[in-house]
Amino acid sequence: MVTTNKGMGCPMAKRPAHRLKFGIISLTAIVLVAFLMRMISYSMVTANGSINFSGYDSFYHMRRILYTASNFPHPLNFDSYINYPNGFEVGWPPFFDFLGALLAKILGGGQPDLYTIEFAGALLPVLLGVLTIVPLYIAAVSLFDRKTALLGALIFAVLPAHLYISRFGAVDHHVAETLLSTSAYACFILALKWAKEGSLSLTSLKTISSNKKLIKSLALAGASGLFFALLIFTWIGALAFVSFILLYAFIQTTIDLKAGKNSDYNLICSVALLATLIFTIPLSAGSLRPGLEMSAMYLSWFQVFYVLSMLAGTLILWGFSLYISKKDLDWKYYPAILILVSVAGLLSLKILSAESYAFVVEGMRFFLGKGEYIGTISEALPIFLTTEGKLTFSQVFGSLGLCFLAALGGFFLLSLEWKGEKSKPEGVFFLLWSVFFAYLMISQRRFSYLFAVNVSILTAYFLWVLLESFNFETEVRKLVKSGQIPRKNSEPALKAGKETKSKAKSKSKNTISSSKKDLQPDYFKIVSSIVLIGLVFIPCLWADFAFAKEEGSIDPGWKDSLTWLEASSPKTSYYLEPSETPEYGVLSWWDYGNWITYVAKRPAVSNNFQTGIEDSSLFFTTSSEEEAKTILEKLNVKYVITDKMMASGKFGAIVKLAGEDISKYLNIETVNGKRGLETVATAKKEFTETEVYKLHELDGSNLGNLRLVHESDALKEKNGIKNNVKVFEFVPGARLSGTAGPEQNITATLELSSNTGRKFTYQNKVVSDKNGSFEITVPYSTENMEGGVGALSAYSLNAGENVTVSDIQVTDNDILEGKTVEVKVPDAN
Repeated sequence: MVTTNKGMGCPMAKRPAHRLKFGIISLTAIVLVAFLMRMISYSMVTANGSINFSGYDSFYHMRRILYTASNFPHPLNFDSYINYPNGFEVGWPPFFDFLGALLAKILGGGQPDLYTIEFAGALLPVLLGVLTIVPLYIAAVSLFDRKTALLGALIFAVLPAHLYISRFGAVDHHVAETLLSTSAYACFILALKWAKEGSLSLTSLKTISSNKKLIKSLALAGASGLFFALLIFTWIGALAFVSFILLYAFIQTTIDLKAGKNSDYNLICSVALLATLIFTIPLSAGSLRPGLEMSAMYLSWFQVFYVLSMLAGTLILWGFSLYISKKDLDWKYYPAILILVSVAGLLSLKILSAESYAFVVEGMRFFLGKGEYIGTISEALPIFLTTEGKLTFSQVFGSLGLCFLAALGGFFLLSLEWKGEKSKPEGVFFLLWSVFFAYLMISQRRFSYLFAVNVSILTAYFLWVLLESFNFETEVRKLVKSGQIPRKNSEPALKAGKETKSKAKSKSKNTISSSKKDLQPDYFKIVSSIVLIGLVFIPCLWADFAFAKEEGSIDPGWKDSLTWLEASSPKTSYYLEPSETPEYGVLSWWDYGNWITYVAKRPAVSNNFQTGIEDSSLFFTTSSEEEAKTILEKLNVKYVITDKMMASGKFGAIVKLAGEDISKYLNIETVNGKRGLETVATAKKEFTETEVYKLHELDGSNLGNLRLVHESDALKEKNGIKNNVKVFEFVPGARLSGTAGPEQNITATLELSSNTGRKFTYQNKVVSDKNGSFEITVPYSTENMEGGVGALSAYSLNAGENVTVSDIQVTDNDILEGKTVEVKVPDAN
């Protein structure tokens, strides 16, 4: 087994120059590998001379980076281009986007153009991902030794879970979360280690100038606090990572009390949180909302108050542990009383600040994978469950490969090695850190990128345990030296002289033979070791290169349609000054809102902040044209965009957020198929009457105010569905008015051709009243629409079974101004 105790010494201890040089070269090589692995997506991202970002949130991060670069250093806090027409105050803290804008400024010499800004945004996650290797190495070398740290860094360099969020083009703050949390925890581990070794206490602070370990400990605690503050300035959920320090202090102190050990060194927890508080105030000052608002969803005084409460909590824990020790009370009083105090504190918070209490509860629900919208977000599902709620291992192995199993083995071995008297504060912290992040990943699969750090270190430890059992290093040295041994190495002994005794000759031969045998490598052990290494790295590399082949998340159909929308629809104002309300909005499902805002440069009703969801879901599920029209008018919508996924795979989420049950629209049955049990959905009449079905499947037939103006030519197959995109324009519509027989079916028909050359038929139907009067609203002009959707004929109108009126001409002016077109129906009386 790996002897971890040798790695528990100071990682900065002096060592031979050649070893130091080898370590620097090795770490540099690993950093280079990590950089190259994250750049393998470069060719796909930069195809066609443009930057094709991956992910949905990448597009909104790019909008903020673009705004910040144009208004440097001010961030975009309020955006009138989302949650249209009300606008939305963006809750994302600005640090990640500030870094992107700063990088763009540097690359562009202070005046970056659009391509430079987009390139900087695409490159930023690569740089932050590579930098994460440094704190990972520091944490691992502090816990184990340098070879384990180097191996852990190499595993991390290729681990799919982290590479996916740090590859070129993945412009999202998740990579910054990993860098900053790892940096904060790595510094804290060293601070904790040296605080323990330097016997940190209130008394020792009086003589701190003579204790270098305590000086280093306090400095690293301060650095940990700085990284925590930057994390708060990066992600609104960062307070959970800060809270972990209080949780650790509670558990570590309980362990020490049970073992009868001194816990004064845990004061370093308070020092780290004090530093967090000191750095949080100035960092957040420029982004704080007016007054003393305690909003948990935005940077406000809430974060300051929360960190202050965590600091007070660590001091209370330390003070109470002193009381337990001095009174020689049973250690069990400590956790029991503190749990009761915590519950009482939470109840008090509910009374004093309902909003803060709601945030704490909602925060706990979020990390439990619960919430109003979380169930509709695929990346927020538990990692071991499919969208249908079935058990699966594909997600965890796809993200972590066989490293997941190796990490479990490493965690088990470390738990055995570091138990009882061998327990070390930094070891306890690391194990709790691993459990915490493993839990986050299990509850929401997207958090596998956080757990990737712990998996890399645990896998490296476990792999070295196995390699040491095969004497891997020794056997490799033998293999290297075996080529240097002379083939006739017994000749010198045979030429020792005629006077040498035969017994001495025999002994010499045996010694040489034994020495020769000892120098021969054990190929079984070498091959076994290589197989183990391959099992760790090959699945990871396989997944990594699969990522490189992935196209950007915005499929060709959406890009085609949004590019058309930007070029062909009336331009909206205030795109880079989004404090004023633009002229009109675009309605689609919230998944596509960031694409609409960034690619088409048009305001979106719903976007990936889950804004406008209620109106969007009601619009797409309603069977009432009047209700749909009311929603569009209320929101001042000019364009509606649908795709095949909204009318199929995403329809369940739309229904759920509309407050309905999917069984109202679809018959869902489990049947025996070719691959075993399969889920089959059959549409009901209620589904075919929904707005999304009428629009996407019927091209707007039976609707009088929405006309197809563009459909995508490029198709992308996803989950067996060929996804296409359609853009509809909301217009007043012309009214075909006339008189026919009483209570007759009146049908208006028009043959059309789309921009792709596809021919389709538009129809709208009404029933005349008891006097025979009717009025049909139609959205299409019979004038030739060059390059777009155009009529192939004039309107025809059927009244009853036998009456047909042909050659009804409708101009585009009639459509846009809602004019009435009189239709003379023969034999109306």
